[in-house]
Amino acid sequence: MDIELSTLDYTTLCDPLELMTFDLDNAVGRQISVVCVIAHRSLPLTALVYWFDLKLADSVEVSTVDPRSHWTQAAVMFYDELELEANCEYTVETICSDSCISVSVERLP
Repeated sequence: MDIELSTLDYTTLCDPLELMTFDLDNAVGRQISVVCVIAHRSLPLTALVYWFDLKLADSVEVSTVDPRSHWTQAAVMFYDELELEANCEYTVETICSDSCISVSVERLP
């Protein structure tokens, strides 16, 4: 889902983090990345907002954070809300397969 984050009322639940890095010239098959994050607040997780930087050449880069770009941020909506607990650790698994990105979040024991 494309969104314009600056137009939304939201609460940040953790620090920004890098979910995945990949080289499109060598992107073959399925890529998986798992990172750990600590929640700062006890609230339901309803969406994960992400943006990307796309380096096309040494001097040409497109960023979805740049307000001059026609590309905007995107979000993964979680319809089965996960209740985050402050100061607890969670894993964020990102899978890129066939040009589709999926994200799942689970609490660590």
